[in-house]
Amino acid sequence: MLIVAAVTACSTMPKDFETPKFGIADIAPKDVAVFEQRFDVQLRIQNPNNFDLGINGIRFQIDLNEKEFGNGMSGQAVTIPRFSSEMITAEVITGLGGFLRQMQEMSASATKLRYRLKGKAFAQAPSNFTIPFDESGEIDFNLAPPAEK
Repeated sequence: MLIVAAVTACSTMPKDFETPKFGIADIAPKDVAVFEQRFDVQLRIQNPNNFDLGINGIRFQIDLNEKEFGNGMSGQAVTIPRFSSEMITAEVITGLGGFLRQMQEMSASATKLRYRLKGKAFAQAPSNFTIPFDESGEIDFNLAPPAEK
């Protein structure tokens, strides 16, 4: 009975816990081969809580323009100060099919890419627990300066 109580105590979220926000800050090709592509993805984690949040791993899936793109993970440990944000780097692996679907979707005139980031983060502080997340957003590829009037 004591073991069950100890395990339960270590796996619960702290009182008044607010789920952090997860977002994609950057995607860069790492290794492009015929059947598998690897990308480095910069993820921003925002901590809205009034305590530091330690995360020691993350596992997720990325959808681009409502189509599955790839799966990623990172064992990078990071402590996000209260009311602050930090970046982590994760590796995303996609197969040939997901890569080709995205290339077909993108055209020369497309400047925005919709994404969905869904997964789990593994917290180690203030206690051990998992943080499920499901975030959506856009990545703007329009790097040209605004046109003058």
